[in-house]
Amino acid sequence: MKSFYKRLITTVVVLLLLGLVIYDMNHIYRFAIFLFASLASYEVLHMMTDSRKKLTCILAIMLNLILYINIYTSFMPNMHIFVLMLILFSIISVLDKEFSSRSFISLIFTTCFIIMPFTMFYNIADRSKLILVFLISTSSDIFAYVFGSLFGKHKLIERISPNKTIEGSVGSYITSLAITYLYISYFNLKSNPYYIIGLILAPIVAQFGDLIFSKLKRYYNIKDYGYIFPGHGGIMDRFDSILLVCPFVIICFF
Repeated sequence: MKSFYKRLITTVVVLLLLGLVIYDMNHIYRFAIFLFASLASYEVLHMMTDSRKKLTCILAIMLNLILYINIYTSFMPNMHIFVLMLILFSIISVLDKEFSSRSFISLIFTTCFIIMPFTMFYNIADRSKLILVFLISTSSDIFAYVFGSLFGKHKLIERISPNKTIEGSVGSYITSLAITYLYISYFNLKSNPYYIIGLILAPIVAQFGDLIFSKLKRYYNIKDYGYIFPGHGGIMDRFDSILLVCPFVIICFF
């Protein structure tokens, strides 16, 4: 129960900060995306390469800075951005004696599966749709924990996430589905013909996002990606499902 209250307090604080970010959908919003993406990139790079913290930090910031400047100013086509990143990777591989094929793969993974999904947030200019992304992922996470704590008896996929239960997963899906339906009905987000697919599958996508990044943690034998959020871990421990939900919501509700 102590763990639950710690998680609850952290969630409330994070939601208040997100409220401030959503309030200003211009400069604060864009800088927040850059900051979160940089921290998430650092956590994943550090986990996958176990490299020096200073170099990992510089890499994470540089990768995100390239995309951030491009999206903010549109100074070059997106294809040129990837070419620039490949050049950056090549320079790093020459200058860093500890750089290996594993390091290169980790950079590619971080760019494609962490940074690029974060950049999709720049395409969300509507507050109601941005809130929808966080509503789906947050409600899925919270109610999976609540239903799992109260009724959980059967393990979902123990080898990936031993604390997740079937009861928690089902309860989370039903509750998240109901909340999402009420939200999109209130804000009339049914203009896209795929919204029914989005409504049905979004809570499942959120849970899969959580499981995918949980499997990565198990593979690299770590408990949390970081320690920035008491009771929750790091940025990636909070954004794991969001990174899958965001592109899915853009497709189905935009």
